[in-house]
Order: sequence, then structure tokens, then C-alpha cells
Amino acid sequence: MFTGKNVKLSHYHEGDGNDFASWQWDENFINPLSDDVIHPFTAEDWEKIFRNSSRSDENVEFTVRKVDDDSLIGFVSLSNISIRNHSCELGIGFPKEEDRFKGYGQETLSLILDYGFNNLNMHKIKLSVFPFNTGAVKAYTKAGFVKEGTSKNEVFYDGHWVDFDHYAIFQEDWLASRR
Repeated sequence: MFTGKNVKLSHYHEGDGNDFASWQWDENFINPLSDDVIHPFTAEDWEKIFRNSSRSDENVEFTVRKVDDDSLIGFVSLSNISIRNHSCELGIGFPKEEDRFKGYGQETLSLILDYGFNNLNMHKIKLSVFPFNTGAVKAYTKAGFVKEGTSKNEVFYDGHWVDFDHYAIFQEDWLASRR
């Protein structure tokens, strides 16, 4: 469930916060990741995010690591977990440019969806993404996410008002696609 061919979902390792703190300054990583104020996080802030998640029923945070050498390459989360509605929101990020567009995101999506649907028994996993983040949109749709709608001129981004698209995947659709 947690290990694929090239990547695995893992826990926070000592020192990961330092990596995330230094990687967060890549504008191609942090800008498309947030629809609100971008805060500079310290290594301790990053550690706190992962440590608090380990004790939460509403958020699950994993680090993403390469299988071959256990190196940290990103994170993936399920947040705002609703027990009653069996739904949650997905977040994913690969801070280093050299780790993007190598299939790691696609494999990570497969692992986190397996966890969300088969372990947490989620009915619906949703996410929001900027339409110009074409690499992410392609990965999401390939994983089975379907666009549910658009919030027009929702976010002030790089000096302009831009749309924010909303995608979701349902458990029954995901299970059917795996048969």
C-alpha cells in the first residue's frame, strides 16, 4: 500500500524540515501550491506540520521518498478528512525541479488513492488546482480525477486574477478503473 516501484510514502525523518525549508523558495513549487498568503516556514514549522498530523484524525501527511535510496523528494497529504461524509482533500508537492515530470507524482497519486480508498474508506477525494498547472492537471486526470467546476477569478496570482479548478475522484470509479 505504501511502496510503489520508484517511490514510497513514509514518515517524517529527522532533518526533513531543513530540506523543505530550503526548497520552499522555488517559485515554481510554492506559488502554484497555495491559493492564499505564502508564509516562509522554518525547518521547525515543517516538522510541526508533520508531527501534528501524526496525532490528527483530520489530516494525514506523508513524505515521498525514492525507493532506491530513501531520499526525500516530496510530500502528499489527505486533509480536512470528514468521517461523516467519507471525503477529504488531497495535496501533493515535489519541491525540487529535477524530481518533477519523472512519473513520481503519478505513482504517488496511485499510492495515496489506494490508502484513501482502501484504508480510510473515503467515498470522495477532491483537490483544487490552477488550470495553468498543466503537469498537475494531466497527472490528476490520468489518475482518474474529473473536473467538477471552476471558481472564476478566484485567486490573485502573479498580478492577475485567475481561475481555480476543482477535481474529484469517487471510490467506486477508482475501484472500477483498477479491475
